[in-house]
This record gives sequence, C-alpha cells and structure tokens, in this order.
Amino acid sequence: MTPDNLLVACRFVHDAALMALWGASVYLLALVPSALAERIAARLTALRLIAVVLAFVSTIVALPTQTSMIGDGWPDAVNGPMLWDVLASTNIGTAWLAQALAGVLLVAAQMLASRLRLAATAIASGLGLAGLALSGHAMMNDGWQGIVHPLNDALHVLSAGAWVGALLPLLLILAGVGKMPFDADAATALRRFSNAGHVVATLAILSGIANSVFIVGWPFGLSSPYRLLLSAKIAVVLAMIAMATANRYWFVPRIGRASESALHAIRIGTAIEIVLALTAILLVSIFGMLDPNS
Repeated sequence: MTPDNLLVACRFVHDAALMALWGASVYLLALVPSALAERIAARLTALRLIAVVLAFVSTIVALPTQTSMIGDGWPDAVNGPMLWDVLASTNIGTAWLAQALAGVLLVAAQMLASRLRLAATAIASGLGLAGLALSGHAMMNDGWQGIVHPLNDALHVLSAGAWVGALLPLLLILAGVGKMPFDADAATALRRFSNAGHVVATLAILSGIANSVFIVGWPFGLSSPYRLLLSAKIAVVLAMIAMATANRYWFVPRIGRASESALHAIRIGTAIEIVLALTAILLVSIFGMLDPNS
C-alpha cells in the first residue's frame, strides 16, 4: 500500500469515527430524555469504544504516513529527525498534535461515569473535529481569509458531524418506537432531532458552500479531479437532504395514520442517509489530498 492510499484510509476512518462520537454524544446529551439516552448509550457501548480506538490509532498512523509522503517514501516514516521536523515546523505537525490531544482526551473520557462520559466524549471529539481545520486547504489563504476560512471549516465539520453522528442513535430510537415504557421519550427525541436537524443541516450546507468558494471559487467547474470529486460530494449531500426532507415532511406526518409503514420508511431512509454520509466522508478523504487546480 502506498503512503497516499494509507493516508486516505486514515482520514476516512478518523473523520468518520470523530463524527460518529461527536454527533451521537451531543444528540444523546442535549436532545434525548435522560432515561432513553442512557439506554441508547448502553446499546452503543461497543461501537463507541471501537470508534475511540479507530480515532486514536488512525491519529498515530497518520504522522509517519504524512512524513513518508513529504520525504522519500516509507523509510522516512521511521526517520526520527524527519518526524520531528514535520511535527515541530509544519501545519501538519500542529494539526497532528491537536488530534493527538483529542485522542488522549477521548480515551480518558471512557473511564468516567455514564453522563459525564457522554459530555467528555462530546468535548474531546468536538475538539478533534475542529482541529481538522488546522491543516490542509483551510490553511491555504492569507489575510482575513486565512482567519475566516479555518473558522468556517471548523463550523462545517462540527455541524456536519452533528447531523451525521446523530443518525445511528436516531435509528436505534426509531427501532424502539411503539415499545413501552420509552415511547413518549422516543417521540420527544424524534421531535427534537427534527427541529435541531434543520439548524445543523443548514449550517453544514452553507459552511460547505463557503468552503468550496474559498478553495475553488465560483462557479466550481469540473476542470480538475478535485472539482469532479467535490461535485460528486455535493450530489451525495443533495441526496441526503432529499432523504431527510422526505422523512420529515412526508413520512413523519403519516405516523399516526399508517404507523408501521411510515416508521419502516423512516428507518430505511435513515439507514440510507448513513450510507450516503459515509460516501461523502470518503470522497472528502480523497479530494482533500488533491490540488484543487490540477
């Protein structure tokens, strides 16, 4: 495997794990009634721990992989002076230190009691996501754009992560609708997700548009592999929006009249949204390493 391919895999695993941890934790902590949140969090324990391990391991692997890309290949992945130069003198090193700190905090958070663990996981994964803006295309501008672009990028990954990461606990809540004693709590959690979803999805879309304008200008065009993959990501996100809109405005109002069929459709739609979200993250992992103009 080439360093480039391994780094794409690391970026995909790392970003997906952080988004899952961030979105699920914030949703359960802020929008789901506590009794139901504890039950769903318990069911997600294995996946949460897997995501923490993947986020931590992908961080460790990323630095030597990026160093080998900057240097002369795999031998430089274990070249101590080269690793130190990258760590101490580049934006890549600064961003890696932020991810390493977030990884350590994530691991430490898993040792806390349930409600406190949820809050600490949200904080640590949120810091990790925001730290992604410390390198890559977000750091390509000077002047006021050099300040606004990273801030906008951090807003984009946090809002997108809040949307994407909440989908799995939402799916588990949907699976429990109609089962006592949590039916009223499930209805509350679904309503709150719907209301908050409008906000985070709008923030993710607007900040994503702003990011694209910062990087490639307007109109985007299809003149480079970066722009082609960016357009593919936009198409995937539009499909997610269409699915979420159908769930919210077509199937949710029909739950009372055709409960089982409407709920089944919402569950299927949410599962499709998860697959589309993973596709979007994979596309970003690939084109995030490309030159936008070549």
